[in-house]
This record gives sequence, structure tokens and C-alpha cells, in this order.
Amino acid sequence: MGRAFTEEEKVKIKADIMETALDLFHDKGTKSLNIAELTRRVGIAQGSFYNFWSDKDSLIIDLIAYRSAQKLKGMEKEFSNSLTDPIGFLAEMVCRYYLDLVIKVRRKPIYEDAFKIFKAKKRDEVNGIEKPYREFLTKLINYWQENSAVKNVDKKGLDNALIGCLLLCSEYYRFDEEYFEDILKTYVSGTAAKYIEL
Repeated sequence: MGRAFTEEEKVKIKADIMETALDLFHDKGTKSLNIAELTRRVGIAQGSFYNFWSDKDSLIIDLIAYRSAQKLKGMEKEFSNSLTDPIGFLAEMVCRYYLDLVIKVRRKPIYEDAFKIFKAKKRDEVNGIEKPYREFLTKLINYWQENSAVKNVDKKGLDNALIGCLLLCSEYYRFDEEYFEDILKTYVSGTAAKYIEL
């Protein structure tokens, strides 16, 4: 019987698994990666993987959330640009983020596979994907309120609008490519204006 990991070891092992999985997924896609190879590269027993995730799909959902959190963290540095036009800023950030995601889906199998998994799961099974967006939105709304840039924000409405963007992007292939960006911008701008009172 193997020894139990300390909390510090668990944090490090989970981070190592995610970084290694990202490298492998980008190289091979999700179908060719197996848990045995992943755990071997990280240097842990294969059974240890299941201390963190129930299956490979759960890991993929967490990987997309992990990458999303990294990207959204970078966007937080631009919050000061939002004070003069909160609606325009949010629409620009959301469109930039999601259009980048659609480009990745078209070019990298991991993102396409993740969208398929996302669409096949129940909402409570994919909450991890939505978490970084909610955290980003909460920080942005707090920033606006601290700086008196908005009168009122319907956070739940905006939260649902961001989920709507994710669903819209997961169905990108149903749209003519030349119109998709404009449709996304129209959706985001319209919903942002509905839920943000200046």
C-alpha cells in the first residue's frame, strides 16, 4: 500500500499532471493519450490519478478551465481600460476570448474534443469550465463598482450570457465562418447592454 500524499504534494502532483497532460494533449490529442502514459511521465502510480479525477473526461474539463483561468487572469490587467465604456470593454474581452477559443477548436483536436465532452455532460458535471468566467466577471463587476463606472449590474444575467457564448462557440460550425464573429459580437454587446446599467 502506497503512502498518503501531503496537501502540498497533492497540489504539486495535480499541477504536474495538468501541465504534462496539456503537453501530451497538444501533441497527440485526447484520444491517443492514456492515463498510464500520463502518470508514468509525472512519476506517480496510475491509481494515484483517480485521487484527483474520476476519468479522463473530468481531466479534460479541468484542463480547459485551467487554461481559461490563465488567459482570463491576463485580461484582468486591462480592467483600467473598462471604466469609460464598461459594456464595450466586456464585449471586446468576451469576443476576443471566445474567438481565440474557436480558432483553437478548429486547429487543435484537444479543444474540439473538450467541446464534445462539454456538450455531452450535464451542467453540474461541467461547472469547472464555467468557474473561471464567473470569477473573472465577479472581479470585473467589483472593479466597476469600486470605481463608480456602473450603476447596477445583473451578475446572474451576465453569467448566463457568458455561458450562452460558450454554447454558441461550441456550435460554431453551424454558422458561415464569415458571419460568426459578427454574430458573436452582436450577441455579446446586446446582452451586456441589457444587464449593465450605466
